[in-house]
Amino acid sequence: MKNFILLVFAVFFSAFVNASVLEKHNITQASLSNGLKIIIKIDKRAPVFISQLWYQVGASDESRPNTGISHMLEHMMFKGTKRYKAGEFSKIIARNGGNDNAFTSQDYTAYYQKMHQSKLALAIKMEADRMRHLQLPNDEFKTERQVVIEERRLRIEDKPNAKVYEQLKLISFDKNGAYHAPVIGFQADLEAYKLQDLRAWYEQYYAPNNATLVVVGDVDADKVIALAQQYFGDYKRNPNIHNMDHSSIAQTGNTRVLKLKVKLPFYAVSFSVPSLKTAKNKPQAYALDMLTLILDNGLSKTLVREQQIASSISVGYQFYDKYNTLFTLSFIPAKGVSNATVLSAIKDKIAQLIKNPSSIKEELARTKTQLEAEFVFQQDHISTQAYYLGMLSTIGLSVETLFTYVDKMHTVSAEEVAQVAKQYLNFVNANSVTLIPQGN
Repeated sequence: MKNFILLVFAVFFSAFVNASVLEKHNITQASLSNGLKIIIKIDKRAPVFISQLWYQVGASDESRPNTGISHMLEHMMFKGTKRYKAGEFSKIIARNGGNDNAFTSQDYTAYYQKMHQSKLALAIKMEADRMRHLQLPNDEFKTERQVVIEERRLRIEDKPNAKVYEQLKLISFDKNGAYHAPVIGFQADLEAYKLQDLRAWYEQYYAPNNATLVVVGDVDADKVIALAQQYFGDYKRNPNIHNMDHSSIAQTGNTRVLKLKVKLPFYAVSFSVPSLKTAKNKPQAYALDMLTLILDNGLSKTLVREQQIASSISVGYQFYDKYNTLFTLSFIPAKGVSNATVLSAIKDKIAQLIKNPSSIKEELARTKTQLEAEFVFQQDHISTQAYYLGMLSTIGLSVETLFTYVDKMHTVSAEEVAQVAKQYLNFVNANSVTLIPQGN
């Protein structure tokens, strides 16, 4: 067996290191000489584990005419290698009492298996095999292309509100930057790219130095590292991956109107904001996250339940995006109520918050209590633990971020929430999409 390099987390994220946090939460960090990162968290409450392999590639790395190619490759990863026939991977996992799946996002693609602790070697062996030995048969590609096209129809084409959000991203991000395209891709691209495009994407990004192996559960850390070395250790790194940077490029002041066959109108607005990763002033990101929760609860209470001028209101913020991101507000007005009326009420509510931060102190305290309870419940699931560890590593944040989140949110003051609302929620520079029922 080749020698492997065991590294403390400081080698990866020196600015965030707190060794006591790793020890307290039974976390071990390692790296193979080919660049594969390994994160192990011991949780012995049940004799099971979840193994996840994360690749630092997603929709944010794509551009026309190859949008959706990361997601398409995710589908093709189940279509056979030199060792395993198409579909055999999942069948073997199931025969051994486990389950497996995968997901693609803006900034990453990940594959996982959840099994009994005795099947650890099987999971790592099989996942390692398809990192470098995927077959990509053309007949399977043709079939899977149609599956993905149908998936797009179900996710976006048949869901008017999803089409609004797709359009909102289109006008909020420049086509030459990240987050412009949907994860599933544009229809024309799904129909056009060739198998060799998929092969090139696989060869470029599916390399050990672009991946993180996360294992959480009733396992032995040394055994996980040894198995990773055994099955991934011979793979060569791709020396060009570390230069990747596809920062988002914000656009402001754009509007778009959609007319579709729907019963209810819908309105969405976006503001360009930093994520936790990109924020120069990190407390601002936590304040933005808190503002999301405060507005989501407060606007629903005031405008939906009390004033009844809106049927629903939603507030969103992508706290963990790799690049600068969006803060969004959306609503469905109540019957007979105009978008302008609801929007004016939202602006008034935000203006009141900015002028009088003390007005939200009660809601702020309640939100902090709820956050802490939710965090505790989340830690009961090894899948959730693994997700956050893998996601943080993949976007370039420290694992410590997971365990300090609640404490940092507890320090957010009403004045800080008001300050970020004043700084970022400028409706003059906002982008918006209006959905109008066809015929109106």
